[in-house]
Amino acid sequence: MSSRNSRVAELRRLAQKRRDRTATGKFVIDGPRLLAEAADAGIELVDVFVEPGVDPGVAVDVPLWTVAEGVLAKIGSVATPQGVAATARIPDLAPLADGDFVVELEGVADPGNAGTIVRSAVAAGAQAVVFSPGSVDPWNPKTVRASAGALFRVPLAVAAPVGERLGTDPHQGDSCDQVDLTGPLTLVVGNESHGLDQTAPVDRWVSIPMADGVESLNVAAATTVLCFEIARQRRGGHAL
Repeated sequence: MSSRNSRVAELRRLAQKRRDRTATGKFVIDGPRLLAEAADAGIELVDVFVEPGVDPGVAVDVPLWTVAEGVLAKIGSVATPQGVAATARIPDLAPLADGDFVVELEGVADPGNAGTIVRSAVAAGAQAVVFSPGSVDPWNPKTVRASAGALFRVPLAVAAPVGERLGTDPHQGDSCDQVDLTGPLTLVVGNESHGLDQTAPVDRWVSIPMADGVESLNVAAATTVLCFEIARQRRGGHAL
């Protein structure tokens, strides 16, 4: 097997299997925009793959492999029409979360939701994100894509020993706009289907006020609302 073919085979395995990402410490970047975001954030690239005539969009000092048209679109979840993909080193976990606002995913299973949560957390000013052992792999290609590069710009922490732990629940707890969210805190969000376990180690439950007849929001949407309520209060707005 040629070196190029072996690298393409590795790209396929990394796109499809968490165990291969864990074993090698590598993940997949899909498309020129994410590649540029990764390079700008200092992510260590390993290999870059392009289809004929496609510009990767950034100058790279790692092997640049040209593959046949359509190859990258057939590699697992790397279903891209953009003709650019790369492998890169997974950044080390931070031993402790730094800062006064952390988002913790507890059992979030859908990679698209997880990536959107990371994107919203970073946009709202969270200084770290924690993926619990029961959550999806943060380096799943779909999570990376949904984060729109935010995963490259926030530390992923081993644990979140930051301030008050706020559990989210659509049916109990204080309304988020009635709670002072300006102090150190960890916002803990739960599984798409079952929510956050009622025995979860949290200090306070918070909810989002909604119109009558609405059961709940998608976990990514709910987390976005809560993150930006935290950001609003920290910009000088007060709990109502």
